[in-house]
Amino acid sequence: MPREAFWALMRETKMCFDEGANILIRSEVPEGKGVSSSAALEVSVMQAVNIAYQLGIEPREIALLCQKVENLIAGAACGVMDQMTSACGQSGQLLELLCQPGDLLGSVKLPEELAVWGIDSGIRHAVTGADYSTVRTAAFMGYRVIAEIAGMTCRQTGSPGHIKFENDPWKGYLANLSTSEFEGRYAASLPEQITGAEFLTKYQGIHDTVTTVHPERSYPVLKATRHPVYENDRVNSFREVLKNPKGPAWKTKLGELMNQSHASYSACGLGSEGTDEIVRLVSEAGAAAGLFGAKITGGGSGGTVAVVGSRDAGETVKAIATKYSELTGRQSQVISGSSPGAGAFGHVRIIREMKE
Repeated sequence: MPREAFWALMRETKMCFDEGANILIRSEVPEGKGVSSSAALEVSVMQAVNIAYQLGIEPREIALLCQKVENLIAGAACGVMDQMTSACGQSGQLLELLCQPGDLLGSVKLPEELAVWGIDSGIRHAVTGADYSTVRTAAFMGYRVIAEIAGMTCRQTGSPGHIKFENDPWKGYLANLSTSEFEGRYAASLPEQITGAEFLTKYQGIHDTVTTVHPERSYPVLKATRHPVYENDRVNSFREVLKNPKGPAWKTKLGELMNQSHASYSACGLGSEGTDEIVRLVSEAGAAAGLFGAKITGGGSGGTVAVVGSRDAGETVKAIATKYSELTGRQSQVISGSSPGAGAFGHVRIIREMKE
C-alpha cells in the first residue's frame, strides 16, 4: 500500500518525488473484519507522506485519493465512506457524509448514555469479493432501468457496457429517490433477477465507472436497488433521532433502524449466517439488557456487527460474543473505542540534520 499512496499522489495531483521512502507501519485495526482496516492503512500512509513531504493536502482530498487507490489498484469497488471517516472523523461522533461524491456536512455527537461496540463474527470479510461487486452492480443496473422508465437520455461512453445520462434528475444516485417515488412508480418494473447478458442486450450498460456487468452472472436487481433508497431514509431518520434524543422510545427507534438496515443488507445477499446470529442474540437480549439494535458493517458477507446500547452494557456485549463463539465454534472478539481521524489526530515530524 505505501507504493500505491505515492502512485495516487503522482497520478492524480501531478506531484513529483525526487526520492523514495522507507515506511514502517504498525496497525491495531484487525484485518478482514469489516472495520475499515484497508482504509485506515491507506489514509495513515497517505497522511504520513503528506506531512513528511509538506504537500499541504487536506483530509477530505486524502480520503478521495485513497478511494482511488482502492478502486483502481486494489480492485475494490468501494465507496468513500471508510476513507472519509478515517481521514475526517471526530472522536465520539458520527460523521455526516453525503456521498455525492464526498461532501462533509459535519458530525453528530453520540449521546453520553450510549455506546457502540463491534462483535466480530469470525467470518472473514473482503470488499473485493464477488458478492459485494455483484450487489453494487445490480444497484446500478436498477438505476438504468429506472432511467429508462423516467425517459432519461443515455449515450455510450466508448467503454463497452458503460453509458452516461444527460437529463438526470437524481444526479446518478439512488439515494435521491424518495421511498414513495420508488415504490409508486419504479419498483414493480424492476426484475428480481436478471442475467448480465439479458440486461446488456436490453439496456446496453450502467453508469458506474468501477464495476462491469458480466454476461454470465445473475444479478438481484430489485433488492439491490431498493436497499440504497431505503437506507438513505433510515440514515436520515437515525441522524434526526440522535440530534433530538427525546421521548421514552428514542433509543428503541435507533435500534429498529439498525435492525432494518441489517435485514435489508442481508436480503441483497450480503449477509452471513454468523452475522445474522449475532444480530439475533442482540435482539434476544434486548432493551432490558441495555441493547437496542445491531447491524452488519462494511461490505458484508461476514465481518463485524455493530451494536448500539447503553454505555454500561459492555459486559452484556462480551457475554454475547462468548455465547456466539460457543454456539458456532468461531473465534470472536469485541471491538470498542473511538479516536479522531488522521486529519485531527496529529503528528510528529522529525527532521534529521546531516553533519558535514
